[in-house]
Amino acid sequence: MKINYKIKTLTYNICKYVIRILIFINVINNFIKKDYYFTLIGVAAFILTFIPSLIFKIMKIEPDKRLYLSIIIFIFISLYLGTLNNFYKYTWWDTMLHTISGMIIGFFAIIILKKHSPNKSIDNYDKIFIFIFILSFAALCGVVWEIYEFTVDTLFNLDMQGVEYTGVTDTMVDLIADLIGSIISYVIYHFTYKKQ
Repeated sequence: MKINYKIKTLTYNICKYVIRILIFINVINNFIKKDYYFTLIGVAAFILTFIPSLIFKIMKIEPDKRLYLSIIIFIFISLYLGTLNNFYKYTWWDTMLHTISGMIIGFFAIIILKKHSPNKSIDNYDKIFIFIFILSFAALCGVVWEIYEFTVDTLFNLDMQGVEYTGVTDTMVDLIADLIGSIISYVIYHFTYKKQ
């Protein structure tokens, strides 16, 4: 059991540091090329890899290595692969990211429920309530993100929402993907983690 835990911890640490090193190398490379826009995005991505542990500490939540690593990997595929390496050219990339983010948000919602439960377990909550809470939390986060995109588009004359090409379709697909991801997280919890 201890050996298994050590292997998991080692794997987690290796993945975390490899991702940070790759992002850091990208930052240096873009800085040398004097591509300061992508340099700043890389710096933001590097800093964001430290944010999850900070959130866990601020909220006084016991760190979940699987969730933490999932967030770091998400930052890597969204910013490093997506923005810095132009993976957003694939039409399915953004939808995939929103589905994954919905799953991560769903698991984070479960952790929040556990924290505020008297016995640190959500087994005493009604299944329908858990499902609605996860769905609502994911929907809220999705809406906040779309408001952020709208604000950035308005202030800096950008088109993060894809309005120029798709109208509100991009926003609606993003929100639907968020909700699908949150449903997947509930199903995974119900049939996997709950039994552990």
